[in-house]
Amino acid sequence: MDRLDGLLLEARQLMLNRDDLVHLRGRWDREQAFHDDLATTLDAATLPAVEPGPSESAVLDAAGVAPGRRVLDLGCGHGDLTLALLARGATVTALDLSPGMLAVARRRVELHANVRSVTFVTAPVERTGLPTSNFDVIVGRYILHHVDLRAASPELARILAPGARAVFLENSGANPVLTFARDHLAGRFGIPRYGTKDERPLVAEDWRILEQSFSRVRQEFPVVDVFELVNRQVLRYRSPRAASVCRRLDHMIGRTALRKYSYRVLVVAEK
Repeated sequence: MDRLDGLLLEARQLMLNRDDLVHLRGRWDREQAFHDDLATTLDAATLPAVEPGPSESAVLDAAGVAPGRRVLDLGCGHGDLTLALLARGATVTALDLSPGMLAVARRRVELHANVRSVTFVTAPVERTGLPTSNFDVIVGRYILHHVDLRAASPELARILAPGARAVFLENSGANPVLTFARDHLAGRFGIPRYGTKDERPLVAEDWRILEQSFSRVRQEFPVVDVFELVNRQVLRYRSPRAASVCRRLDHMIGRTALRKYSYRVLVVAEK
């Protein structure tokens, strides 16, 4: 980072008041602890470099990932998307708040990819410390709904190059039925609850926050998950026949205007 970048970053950070910093640090501590604990359950040597699924492929395609492009894998976790980016020839910076997850991702890259094309960074999304206008693309999988978007959105716009885009696979709060089930049924009646204390699906206010930092923000639904949530949370993948029915129903929804109620949404933000 050059001196000007450092001064600009310092000035922006000073804009955060004491309450903001207390809030963010508390959130960072909780997220880091959760994911560091999760990392202890993972063995990098037994996690193969799998082919991207339909949702991940949609992220890579929408982002236009190509050889030589400077890509930030935001909230890289254990490195699935990092490996897919490297396989497409990108020059990757993999960022995560969790040192434990980064250690797993680093080891998987050592086992399966070109380590010279990747840099690992431990930092929160809201304050990455990365140089201004440094990336051609930012991608992420299930990361925006873990962060404070009011702080994260301008930071992501800052580190993107002019005219570049960010693409994220996210959870949406647009479906009132699924939102009710998440708020009142998950964690009860034998229905599992996943995730951290602070995360929540994206809602209308989050889209408005993103629009303040980017010239254009849009939603896409390349893969629709509505009944798939029933298959996962309630049926627990126990019935192949029911799983097939759920997939067919979601496919039918994806061909109609009801696709906007999918729990999965592709977020495309252009600078």
